[in-house]
Amino acid sequence: MRGSMSSIDVIYIEDDETEGLLMQFGLEARGIGVLHLSDASAASLSALETPRYRAARAIFLDLWIQTVNGIDIARRLREVGDTRPFFLVTAAENPDPALLQSLNITFLRKPLDYQKLAERIRALGEN
Repeated sequence: MRGSMSSIDVIYIEDDETEGLLMQFGLEARGIGVLHLSDASAASLSALETPRYRAARAIFLDLWIQTVNGIDIARRLREVGDTRPFFLVTAAENPDPALLQSLNITFLRKPLDYQKLAERIRALGEN
């Protein structure tokens, strides 16, 4: 779990360390902290209950986090009342547009444009 002290934080649940670092470098250079969880274990996900993680503006999820589907994690978080913006990040095609829409998840395809993503994250706080 990494992340910088920033006025805006987001969470990225991604098991590929390189992808986690790319997101951190891409966004932190633009003033947005990335709280990276490298797996979807119960112990790691319990960090979402801590004040710093609860204050994060959005949650980014990889489609596959080891053997766990990011959509399933998003569904569980929605079931316990998490209303933050969720983003599914993958190099694959959109797996199920209707399901993503029903869970209010935005699909983002890799590679990411970090400048545009940073602007989009900042705009979330203005709504």
